[in-house]
This record gives sequence, C-alpha cells and structure tokens, in this order.
Amino acid sequence: MDDEIAQLRFFFIDSSLRGMGGGNQLVKKAIDFCKEKNYKKVYLWTFSTLKPARHLYAKNGFKMTDTHENTEWGTPVLEERWDLDL
Repeated sequence: MDDEIAQLRFFFIDSSLRGMGGGNQLVKKAIDFCKEKNYKKVYLWTFSTLKPARHLYAKNGFKMTDTHENTEWGTPVLEERWDLDL
C-alpha cells in the first residue's frame, strides 16, 4: 500500500560541511523517522553523476532498483531509483 512506502526527496548539505559526516547523519535520521512511522519501505530518486550521494545510499542499505534517462533537465541525465526495505 502507498501509505506504507515513504519517498525521500532532496538532501542538501552546505559545501563547507561536506566530508564531515553530516550527510550520513541526515540519511540515518530520515531512515529512523520512517521506521518510527512504521513505513515498510523507503525510496528516492537520484542522478548517476552524484557519486557521493550514491555512496551514502548504498552505505545505508539502499539498493538501486531502476534507471532511466531523463531529458527534462535540458541535458540527458541518468536517473536512478534506490529502495530500502525497513
């Protein structure tokens, strides 16, 4: 059911704070929130070029489940869906 699935949208970390673990803490807090609210699954979409973000998602147990090319951004980009069963 849709009410058992959460979607994470955007994570932004100020460039001066990157590499200090803030992104990992933010992802963990989002996962903890989803667990507290009894979601069964959480997913997000990202771009293949965002390597540090992709590393964070994989590190926290997300698995890539879908990809497709998107041209809505002006330049073709490969979008990826990452899922985590809770």
